[in-house]
Amino acid sequence: MSIEVRGVSKRYGDFVALDDINVSLPTGQLTALLGPSGGGKSTLLRIIAGLETADGGSVQIEGTDATKLPPQKRNVGFVFQHYAVFKHMTVAKNVAFGLEIRKRPKAEVRKKVDELLELVHLSQFAHRLPSQLSGGQRQRLALARALAVEPTVLLLDEPFGALDAKVRKELRDWLRRLHDEVHVTTVFVTHDQEEALEVADEIVVINEGRIEQVGTPDQLYDEPANDFVMGFLGEVTRLGDLRLRPHDIDLLVEPGAPGVVAGTVVRSLRIGFEVRLTVEVAGQDEPSLVVLSRTHARALGVEEGSSVWLRPTAGALSVPALG
Repeated sequence: MSIEVRGVSKRYGDFVALDDINVSLPTGQLTALLGPSGGGKSTLLRIIAGLETADGGSVQIEGTDATKLPPQKRNVGFVFQHYAVFKHMTVAKNVAFGLEIRKRPKAEVRKKVDELLELVHLSQFAHRLPSQLSGGQRQRLALARALAVEPTVLLLDEPFGALDAKVRKELRDWLRRLHDEVHVTTVFVTHDQEEALEVADEIVVINEGRIEQVGTPDQLYDEPANDFVMGFLGEVTRLGDLRLRPHDIDLLVEPGAPGVVAGTVVRSLRIGFEVRLTVEVAGQDEPSLVVLSRTHARALGVEEGSSVWLRPTAGALSVPALG
């Protein structure tokens, strides 16, 4: 294992940020620390980096006890949400900085900078200042600078959080491709479920300072350990005495099928290719949400006021409803 966290706890006064965290983060994988704001994921990342000190427990990086090592001795690269690049230096100088303070030969520095700028698709901007780059380009610059010193572990704290949705999606795809090329052990913090599911090999779900579940994206989505994980990794609705995902509900426009419950469509909302139906269900104190493709909704002819019948899709993941 590349990173072993054992018994790590952290308090800020009466607030428990981390409560006896134990987790192993495998070598060469891209791992997401996923959870709500204030759940403890950034605190854990900063403790791994050495930017915060744990109240108790230990951190090992590639077999070395790093618990008391300063950040510069841990051989980790760290990328913040807000770039943290040197504004007065060119793109090339930013990437070279870590190598130059390590007194690497000039020819080696030039070669490494050229390689990294090509890797992150910034070669043509080598002599520009960071202020002359877009947000996405500045974040790629920050990643190149972090990779320049060949870190054992690359740590990313909400790396795309300050960017708009389209750029964030492009950078997610790019980060996955980059990781597949360089294979450096990477840990990134996000509260964006889609980001974690799309990019990560493994996800660690953290909530209120505790680990709720660790697994692959498919495992967490299809086999959530508890109600919190199920609700956090995708939308959940209620149908009778079950909680399940809105796309796991069959909607029928004729009565008589086994296991159906009757309802009335009270709202129809189209979002792109999806149609989201809010259905008041007989004998249920909260409505059910049903998600259909636009084509399917059109074929059924459902609209506000339509009478419909609902049942769980065969094989749908569900858990007992609370209350």
